[in-house]
Amino acid sequence: MSENKSSSNRFSCLLLFALLVSILAWITYGTLRGVLGMLSYIIVGFLAVYPWIIPFIGIPLGILELLGYLDFGIYELSLNIAHLESSWLSLLWYWIVSIISIIINIISMIKIISWLKRLKKKEPKKNLAIINCGIIDGHKDSKIINDGIILVKNIVEEGEVPGLITAVGKKDDIEIPKDYKIIDLKGKYVLPGLINAHCHIFGSGKPTKLMEIDSEKLKKIAKILETPIGKYYMMRSMKKHALVSLNAGVTTLRSMGEPMYFDIKLRKKIEKGELIAPRLLCAGRGICPTGGHGEWFGFAVDDTGEIRKAVRRNIRNEVDHIKILSTGGVMDARMVGEAGRPQMTVEEIVIACIEAHRGNLLIATHCESTEGMKEALLGGVDTIEHGAEITDDLIDMFKNNPKTLRGYTAVVPTISAGMGLATLPAKDTKITPVKRENAKIIELGMIKAVQRAYKEDIRFGVGTDASVPYVPHYDLWKELVYLVKYTGMSNQEAIYYATKNNAEIIGVGDITGSIEINKSADIQVVPGNPFENLEYLGQVSMVFIRGNVIKNTKVKKFKKLKKIEPIELE
Repeated sequence: MSENKSSSNRFSCLLLFALLVSILAWITYGTLRGVLGMLSYIIVGFLAVYPWIIPFIGIPLGILELLGYLDFGIYELSLNIAHLESSWLSLLWYWIVSIISIIINIISMIKIISWLKRLKKKEPKKNLAIINCGIIDGHKDSKIINDGIILVKNIVEEGEVPGLITAVGKKDDIEIPKDYKIIDLKGKYVLPGLINAHCHIFGSGKPTKLMEIDSEKLKKIAKILETPIGKYYMMRSMKKHALVSLNAGVTTLRSMGEPMYFDIKLRKKIEKGELIAPRLLCAGRGICPTGGHGEWFGFAVDDTGEIRKAVRRNIRNEVDHIKILSTGGVMDARMVGEAGRPQMTVEEIVIACIEAHRGNLLIATHCESTEGMKEALLGGVDTIEHGAEITDDLIDMFKNNPKTLRGYTAVVPTISAGMGLATLPAKDTKITPVKRENAKIIELGMIKAVQRAYKEDIRFGVGTDASVPYVPHYDLWKELVYLVKYTGMSNQEAIYYATKNNAEIIGVGDITGSIEINKSADIQVVPGNPFENLEYLGQVSMVFIRGNVIKNTKVKKFKKLKKIEPIELE
């Protein structure tokens, strides 16, 4: 039905275009022959766009023709074929066709360059020996291996996985094979790439006026993403944001909801080797009640049948985990207290969890209140995103939850998400007074969540909600600073929570998250010891991802981004 409607719309547009041209031609020539000639002239013009359309040389040739140095006679030839005399109308369409041809030429050049780059013979992969470094393996209590060596095997037999670590240890204990390329880090420190357990890739984190727009207008904006230009822009932006993360030492991203499955498309490009970017775990489209938080780019559902359908549709689209939104949020709150208000029933959460678990997928929920967390725990979610104050009665529910896929529920506080919105002046954040007050409430709740989780040994992950204004993709390391500040944990513990622990919580602990034999070489290089100063994590000089080397990493940071001073608790 929709395809027929689309075809009908295209035909109507062509008919309207032909009618408009016919009217203008009649005004100009005053004869039926002139009308038919003008229509044929336009067709001939599009067929005879030489020289403009020839890639690389078309535009210079076209310019020389316009300046009179060359004479291809395309204009006169088209007029002769159409049996027309020169007029303002024919000249206008000559220019229109020429401009369109220039655009086609430029697009063709870009496509050809891209194709040639893919065909360009790449330097064959080499086995790597990373030497002369201090190794932090990602465990909570391991000591730094000084003057260490890491061997990475990239040349493999059929069926083997490239980019795995084959040896880790001190210089005196490891012999470097002859076919290994040596990378001398000259005393720098290596540690596992950080893992962002909660982010969105569609946004950059730059301050935006979107915070002032209501959800209905956001839905209209989302419609633009369905256009070819919108799709191109979104994919280009998401690639850029993923690469920003990688250059900042983040080697795994857990995407928690993107419009139109753009995250799946990006993940497939990464898996095919078309793009060297972080390991990507995708939620696809979020699932929320009608009128609920995140409705503008997710599935809006109202009963258990619709929830089953939405979960199954996400699974069909090859998501890595399911994301529901069971409470309100700051972005679309219209009154103080609405952020965190339960929006899904326990029954609805249960159905979503059953369907996710039947597909052997973990399920996460956006949840920003104590009451909302209790309902989510009763429903059987595997991770609670953002969180709130954890009361005594919820502690055991987190640790022992038989309805979950693994027997426990973890919380992923995103302290960075609300810090800027809650502390910076509204004139800088572009946030309404209602949203600002909600941000303060939610921010304090997330801090209390991580404090109680750390104290009671409840599993918790580390994420930033990157894409939220004032939460850029290159600042994950600052979340670790907040963890240390609000819990009193050591720098080493904070690194553990953001690497090995995070990998386990999001389900990739057997693949990445620590520098160990048979783990993927997802490694970042920093100039100093982050056990002594976490700010070294913001100075990444080199990154390894699946054994690929990103040398001389570069991160373009936002200019004039206001410095955020963390909330001081009483």
